[in-house]
Amino acid sequence: MNKLFGAAALLLGLGMADATAQDARYVSMGSSYAAGPGVGTRDAASRGCDRSLSNYARTVAARHHLELVDVACSGATTDNILAHGQHGFAPQVEAVTPDTRLVSILIGGNDIAYVGNLFGLSCRAAGNSACQVVDDAGVDRRLADLPAALDRVVDAVRRRAPKARIVLVGYLPAVAVAAADPGTCAALPLAPADARRMRETTARLTDAVEQAAARHRIDVIHAAAIGAQHAICAAEPYVTGHRPAREPGWPAPVAYHPNQAGMDGIAAAFDAILGQQAQ
Repeated sequence: MNKLFGAAALLLGLGMADATAQDARYVSMGSSYAAGPGVGTRDAASRGCDRSLSNYARTVAARHHLELVDVACSGATTDNILAHGQHGFAPQVEAVTPDTRLVSILIGGNDIAYVGNLFGLSCRAAGNSACQVVDDAGVDRRLADLPAALDRVVDAVRRRAPKARIVLVGYLPAVAVAAADPGTCAALPLAPADARRMRETTARLTDAVEQAAARHRIDVIHAAAIGAQHAICAAEPYVTGHRPAREPGWPAPVAYHPNQAGMDGIAAAFDAILGQQAQ
């Protein structure tokens, strides 16, 4: 299948028979779990956003012959998508134009201090006293605010690109999903109570993303299910541990983030939504 026909087939699959292959514009938005810091080769043009050249969006775009605009940025919150850009870039939503046909969004973790608390709780488990941890009440407040923030993001994308298909992407779990699994190991040095706390936070974050997709009747990548057997302490993790090895081309190792296998798992899930396309 050649590139032109592949893109046209994708547009037909998205219910856009009136579009041309040149319209197959894909915008990837989100936080570091979308950008891919520490994975493969760093995109030097991404500055502090630290996007990987082999994150899931790059793989999806190559596999489905899409014109990718990757604006995902490490550290991003819903506010960075909507109003305040990072590292000299505009707010991410400004990349969405009327001719955009596919938008993926992975956001919300930084709004609730998801990764920040993984670091902070690991710091505390090591016996340090100056660890930054958002307490349960703070996380509860942030989670209560998250659904409205996700709604604002989806609504903004729809206003800018009414014909675009929108896909929300969940966060791969760091702690084992099964309650019977203690979820801790050398690569995830949490106290048992903190592991349970992060498991619950992951479940609530997942629920917020999936309920947002249901409210707006849009597609969702079920990352919690994809990573259920691939948490940090698993034999084949999809998320890096507390002290991972540094990947060549990156200045430092990146803990508690998707590795290449995790990115590939998310990319594969897009096939069920978009349909397989020949390379």
